[in-house]
Amino acid sequence: MQHAEDLILFGLFLKTHGIGGHLVLKLFFLPENEPEENEPVFVEVDGLPVPFFIKEFRVISDDTAFVLLDEVDSSTEASAFINCRVFTDRQKPGEDENNSGVNYEMLEGFRIIDEKYGDSGILREVSEFSENTVMIVDFNGREILIPFHEDIIRNIDHERRIIEIAAPQGLLDLYLS
Repeated sequence: MQHAEDLILFGLFLKTHGIGGHLVLKLFFLPENEPEENEPVFVEVDGLPVPFFIKEFRVISDDTAFVLLDEVDSSTEASAFINCRVFTDRQKPGEDENNSGVNYEMLEGFRIIDEKYGDSGILREVSEFSENTVMIVDFNGREILIPFHEDIIRNIDHERRIIEIAAPQGLLDLYLS
């Protein structure tokens, strides 16, 4: 069974398309390699990731794709998936261990919310400094550097365009006090 910590949020099914069971998928990041036929994705059903195999996957824009899941043959069957979140494996075989699968450019403009300080600015860009991934955040004209690391990032809410963080003690004090 796949565990939630092994998955990365990939997109959200917005609506059906046509009568053959296709769904419109809002992509939260554009994968380097499109999911292939018979490759599983995990659709959140009643809070649990349920594997479904892809029958067809076609990117139609930077943030939208048409998806046909195996054994979903009509718009009526597909309508059960509207507003369901879609996940993919966090680490695919042969994928670089340091590649989180996140398209950093799609996160630009997200609001940063720290659990202690609250609103901590707007993400301007994500950059690499000495092999460390860092968020460059604009807080009222001041530049804040925050490591983009799994120990700091608590949640990325693509719908609300919010990144929730727990900055290391003292880090934001340097900038905000």
